[in-house]
Amino acid sequence: MKILLIKTSAEAHVYSHFLAALRDAFRELGHEAHISDQSVHVSEKVAPVHFLARELERGRYEAALSFSSFFGSARMNDGRSLFDALGVKFVGWQLDHPIYAPQSLTRPLQGRFAVYSNPNHLRFAQAVKVPGRALTMPPGGALAEIPLRDHAARRWQVFVAATCRGEPPHPWDQMPDSPAKSLLTGVIDHLLADREASLLDAFNDTAAKQRLNAKLGRDPLFDDQMIAFLREPLTYVRNKDRLAIVRALVDSGLPVTICGSGWQALLGEPKNVTFVPPVAFKDLPALYGDARVVININAGNGASERVIYGSLAGAAVVSDFSQTLDAMFGDGITFFNRAKPETVAATVADLVCGAKSEIIAARAYETTVRSGLWRHRAEQLIAFLQTA
Repeated sequence: MKILLIKTSAEAHVYSHFLAALRDAFRELGHEAHISDQSVHVSEKVAPVHFLARELERGRYEAALSFSSFFGSARMNDGRSLFDALGVKFVGWQLDHPIYAPQSLTRPLQGRFAVYSNPNHLRFAQAVKVPGRALTMPPGGALAEIPLRDHAARRWQVFVAATCRGEPPHPWDQMPDSPAKSLLTGVIDHLLADREASLLDAFNDTAAKQRLNAKLGRDPLFDDQMIAFLREPLTYVRNKDRLAIVRALVDSGLPVTICGSGWQALLGEPKNVTFVPPVAFKDLPALYGDARVVININAGNGASERVIYGSLAGAAVVSDFSQTLDAMFGDGITFFNRAKPETVAATVADLVCGAKSEIIAARAYETTVRSGLWRHRAEQLIAFLQTA
């Protein structure tokens, strides 16, 4: 198969890193795969279509892949979907919740092959009637370039890689009392109390509880309005989660290492915390390889690349719950309840005592090597594309 991988981010961006790894995996399997650098044309998160259209036509590609479905809403001058018109299968891979990539939810593209990180993302897209085929799949990973260390030789007990975005503003503060405000606060309360943080369930359950005649999937215009409306509460909850989980770890007294900007200003200088400057994604596996436990955050609505790369670095992974991760790892991953942030500290404390972290880490490593490398993702994508 001949596949064009569409690059729309800077070279150092994690998506660009993943594209290069996926290209190499396709080639390893005997397929012809090339990267089209459209990042040079991107401005304010949009890019002209004609450069890509010309490349697709000249190269006679059978399929094109784009993270966040960038170009998923691209059209010809006559209004037809670019990919449908050219007969190119389009793979839009959402590594985040699809509401952050509205082009992934556009309906004109009929020949869409959508990949989601979580079944709840797929359910959301199905609810708003996005056409095409879809599957759920986490990102892949690459084997560590250096030998794995014994846990006893690792410097850090607990490692968190995350950027601190500060205290999230309350999106309802400036709103007058209204059904919209009640819906917003209800969705937030539901998300905060839900182990999986399902946005679809939060909206539909809240609307039903408040006796609002509203449900996603009935009216495309209403759905589009709600997609924009729901970004803010989900972002608020995700940032709230991040702060609550890190604070719970710090307050527990466990030795914690945090890699990312902004935390020192927020947390001060706790004696049990080591701050590490942020690094590029390509340098994170080496840091994971020096940790006994790696914390994964926002699993319910993110790709969970920390889990894949943390496990390949030989660390035990502790994460909030994700159906995708549970199905993939089984007893090779340990979950805490994000609705009760204090559970992360108890979960981690149980792991770092004795040899339990090393046992869990070995299970996760074996699972990822067996089924979580980029080569496995390339195999799944080819099989997916050949279903039509």
